[in-house]
Amino acid sequence: MTLSGHLFSAPLHTEIQMVPVRLIEEPDTQEVNPGIERLGVMQSVLLKLSGHSERPYRIVDGKRRVRSALNYGIEQVPALITDGTRGQIAAASAILNAARSSHPLDEARNWQIALEEGQFGDVKELAAHVRISVQTIRKRLRLLTLPEDLLAHIGVSIAEGVAERMANLAPEYREQAIRAAERRLDAGEKFTAADLKESQTARARDFEESLDTLFGPEPLLAVPRDPLTELVQEVRRLAALGGVELPALVRALARGVPGLNEPSSTPAEPPASPRLTVTHRPGRVNLGLRPSERLP
Repeated sequence: MTLSGHLFSAPLHTEIQMVPVRLIEEPDTQEVNPGIERLGVMQSVLLKLSGHSERPYRIVDGKRRVRSALNYGIEQVPALITDGTRGQIAAASAILNAARSSHPLDEARNWQIALEEGQFGDVKELAAHVRISVQTIRKRLRLLTLPEDLLAHIGVSIAEGVAERMANLAPEYREQAIRAAERRLDAGEKFTAADLKESQTARARDFEESLDTLFGPEPLLAVPRDPLTELVQEVRRLAALGGVELPALVRALARGVPGLNEPSSTPAEPPASPRLTVTHRPGRVNLGLRPSERLP
């Protein structure tokens, strides 16, 4: 079921209500907006029913605003109340967050839930709704392949771009980078692009060695890896990174190399040896002897 019609099972009530913060479930963030202390909560939060009598509302969008209200002693916040399912709420959060700067992991988690719950048919449909490129969405979703304790440091001790490059590494090199990052973080240091470069260099070096093994002369010693498999994996990784479907890539390669998809089943015949043509003439036959060597 893809997103169509109303986002929720019933139309969203657009009337803003003032909701006491004591009735809202505790937000799972400690971040605050200092401006709220002076100006109050200017932008409404999005809430849904939690099913609990003591705190009947759960935050869909606006965790920092609610946390700020709690910290600064603000008793009520403006809110919209809705009734969405898990997938619908994730879709709503994805669309709301796309309208302003949001933490990349919050976006990625909402996108993943919305896709898993069938609110969008695929990444392309999601991209059309949130107005973010397919490539950016895929990069953000790949962040979720990193360990949770590492994700907590993104934007603090690990830059988002560094984390994206780490998530894009092949599994064996990604594990090396993760261990290197954990050592840095345990020492209270940041994990930077320079630290990641070692794992990226190792991947490039091993890939070059695989190509040398595949296309170069026979090695003196057996190499304990399958270069063809590594080449296929690298092509798949690059295709996924660029948002290219593999069937389309194969078709493009076939167009560029005529006959690529039509291997010959009959082995090529060796070139024919030059044939000696003998011309018969009446009379004597010249055997190619010098005059002094001719027979009497």
